[in-house]
Amino acid sequence: MRNLLLYVLGTGSIFYLAVLYNSRGFLALGAVALLLPPVFLYALGEVGRGLECALFLPPYPDGTGGYRAVLEVQNKSAVDIPSLRAKVSLRHMDTGRTYRVKLRGKVLAGQAARLEGGPKRLEFGLWQIECSCVDCYDWLGIYRFRKKWGERQQVTLFPECYGTTVKAGVRTRLFLSDGEIYHPQIGGDDPTEILKLRAYQKGDRPNRIHWKLSAKNGSLLVAEMGLPMGCNVVFFLDADVGQMGQEERAAFWGVVHSISQEMLQQECAHYLVWFDVQTQQLCRKAVRSPEHLMEFWGEILRFSMGRCDFVRSYGNQFKGEAYASRISLSQELLLSCNGKRLADIRPKDVKQQLLEIELIL
Repeated sequence: MRNLLLYVLGTGSIFYLAVLYNSRGFLALGAVALLLPPVFLYALGEVGRGLECALFLPPYPDGTGGYRAVLEVQNKSAVDIPSLRAKVSLRHMDTGRTYRVKLRGKVLAGQAARLEGGPKRLEFGLWQIECSCVDCYDWLGIYRFRKKWGERQQVTLFPECYGTTVKAGVRTRLFLSDGEIYHPQIGGDDPTEILKLRAYQKGDRPNRIHWKLSAKNGSLLVAEMGLPMGCNVVFFLDADVGQMGQEERAAFWGVVHSISQEMLQQECAHYLVWFDVQTQQLCRKAVRSPEHLMEFWGEILRFSMGRCDFVRSYGNQFKGEAYASRISLSQELLLSCNGKRLADIRPKDVKQQLLEIELIL
């Protein structure tokens, strides 16, 4: 409205000067000013027919720890868009916390543009991102073309992952425990799984000879048994996250994500263990690959976490299951390993603290 008022006043002033000074130049300038709005209006119509948009929210934070809503705009028309604006709404599906993000920029004719924006911090969890319309303005900001859109998506945002040091020794990685999968390279003593067959060598035990295949092959073949790979480390998540502040929750999940990711890098399969308040039992998720970790982030939101005596409860609920090491992270952000206190995590310094920690399993 303000731009329109300024335009009317400016055009009126030009014609006033043309009459006052009897100037053909001012008169021609005024005529051009009168013709501009119809031209801009036609151009916006062309833009509207060739405008395509895509809205998404990357699930991982950027380098600054923030999450950025992204609007990708494709201008297929032969007219520039000097000003494009959109309002994006972000809502956490559990807490109901809502953020409004304003995106703006320009898109040249026949090109694409990427508009980004967002709050500095968003909580881990399921978020809904929505954009109802996109507004395009002409060069003078007089006319607006509104493209109704109504795009809506739900995205699970993952916690930030920091650098840290985890050293999982052979004792931990090859700890004898039951597992559903077997090590692809190292042999063991499980007679139910054969890792590979090889030629007989002096000193091999007779009970390892595969007699049937040896008879068919005409030479002695020895079967190397598989080594079951269990989850030899348990990670106790001892917290009622609903009672924690936003910064504390972000730090808590960031530590869990960072340590779990680093253990995967060390080929150290592990259990993430938490207490479910509704069932009053421990729940656990076996993490053997990045896909398993992503599944955990999708599942943990469905539970109401609580606190308990994890060491005693784990032994009672999973009788006979041994583990090589245990890690614990409490609601007070106390990180410990095998009962040894490692660090009191401070939410504002969590990145630096994790870099300084050396977790030896």
